[in-house]
Amino acid sequence: MFLRRNVALSLLTASAMATISTTALADAVDVTLRDTSAQFQYKSSMGRDALGKTEFHAGILYANGNNMMTDFGLVVKDELGGNAPGFSVGVGLKGLVAKVADNTPTVSAVSALAIGGLVRYSPASRVGIVGQMYFSPNVVTFGDADRYFEGGARLEFEVIPQAVVYVGYRRIGFSIKNQAYAVLDEGFNLGVRMSF
Repeated sequence: MFLRRNVALSLLTASAMATISTTALADAVDVTLRDTSAQFQYKSSMGRDALGKTEFHAGILYANGNNMMTDFGLVVKDELGGNAPGFSVGVGLKGLVAKVADNTPTVSAVSALAIGGLVRYSPASRVGIVGQMYFSPNVVTFGDADRYFEGGARLEFEVIPQAVVYVGYRRIGFSIKNQAYAVLDEGFNLGVRMSF
């Protein structure tokens, strides 16, 4: 299991570093807040190739007083084109390490390699509706957990070209070994993404 975990996380790190070594075209800071959690992410657009636009992200989430998660990953996304105007999709891969204490005195240490994606629809030029999901099955979930799941949706509004505000809902949780499902963070949130 130790070898499996290290190989999985090493492959993701190598992919991220290879992408980072290319010329970065745009950077952004994304902050998501609610009463019991705060998430800070750095995002960097790595350019465009035949597969679409590649974006690297790294971030940290602090939630519910005891829960914490760091994650990093890559997403390739692009517009669907003339057949579905206003729609864009993305496919991603991310690694994460978390500490989960969900209504029990036991603290669980977990890590995972998750796959997922997003769908974005823009009904107007400054408005976007985004749905996102990531999942990690047992084979690439390590430590005290068997599985990882993250899902959410948000409504975005572009205030100016360099600043987007949004309101959303998300749920992040783990299936902990020999215990019930542990929720790391769940609820409505507000956020802002600033590009520079």
